[in-house]
Amino acid sequence: MTAAPPVGIPPVGGARRILVVKLDAAGDFLLSTPFLRGLRAAAPAARIVLAVRDAVADLAAPCPHVDGVVVPSLIDGPGRARLDVRGVTPNGRALFAEGFRGGFDRVIVARYDCDTHGAATLASQVPARVRVGFGEAVTPWKADMNAGFDRALTHVLGPLPGLHEVERLLSLLHAVGGAADGTHTELYLTQGDVDAAAALMAPLGDGPVLAVAPGAASARRVYPAPSLAAVAAALSRRMGAGIAVIGGPEDGEAARVLVHAVPGPVVDLTGRTAVRTAAAVIARAEALLAMDSAPAHMAAACGTPVAVFSCHPDGGDPEHFHAPERFRPWTPRALVLRPPRGRDGCSASCTAADAHCIATIHAADAYDRIAGFLGLG
Repeated sequence: MTAAPPVGIPPVGGARRILVVKLDAAGDFLLSTPFLRGLRAAAPAARIVLAVRDAVADLAAPCPHVDGVVVPSLIDGPGRARLDVRGVTPNGRALFAEGFRGGFDRVIVARYDCDTHGAATLASQVPARVRVGFGEAVTPWKADMNAGFDRALTHVLGPLPGLHEVERLLSLLHAVGGAADGTHTELYLTQGDVDAAAALMAPLGDGPVLAVAPGAASARRVYPAPSLAAVAAALSRRMGAGIAVIGGPEDGEAARVLVHAVPGPVVDLTGRTAVRTAAAVIARAEALLAMDSAPAHMAAACGTPVAVFSCHPDGGDPEHFHAPERFRPWTPRALVLRPPRGRDGCSASCTAADAHCIATIHAADAYDRIAGFLGLG
């Protein structure tokens, strides 16, 4: 399903300079890779500059579908904010400056839901003939949080209910005159990333590896560490696998629980890897246990089977920003484990500050489902 293109958008095939604004988290960036691939196919001669957040810069830097990657920021100054741009790729800042001086032919804001990182502000400050993006009314919370943001755009796309975020971005691609060049997501790794991951995983030997990513952006999306450790320990015994725990320094306590619970070899890599090194660990693993977070999308992009613990209960709002219907890993090799129902008043989705609905997923049931998903008998 795709939306009809808004009237009057010139096809990107004739554009010379394009700015794609993708100021999102790492998982959202990975879900945008089919869009970027299709945009390059539709505008092979254009100079495409990709604007991302600093946390995503290393993941985006090797993208072969763009000519430059930049990280924009607004710096407060006397009377007004000043736009500053850091080049991530060697030519990124120069290409952005060229587009800023001469005007971009297209600015495309590649995000469906709420803009919380200044995408509309950036779009409004960049000289451009055409600025395209999804309108503020596509979700109720976006209409509330982003009221007035449509003024940053020349062409506004309406709501697309019932679609995954990959499909929504491909609808945006269609609206600007492109066509999907396959729908698989991509992960861009260098040989250096692979070698760094191999060195860190050397204590596990050459046998199978189960990767575990215990963290997520919010506590309600984190499966309790003792339950996760029980599932991981049972799977590692069944698979004869060592375990590699990945995440940030904030995931260190969960890693310690896993280390003490697993009888076989474990390497704790929390806080020890760059983002692409962590992705290379996932690519080397036989499977990944993860939350609704970037590592799950990394697994999908590199073909590693992934089991995702979601806080969003069965029967919850399929348009909610926690809904797997919108954000599940974009691969048939994914299993999403959800609470059977909302807990203590949670209906549309989990609204608690800490692990709440997700904690009702029983470890024994999770193990059985994951073992079946991985074909362990």
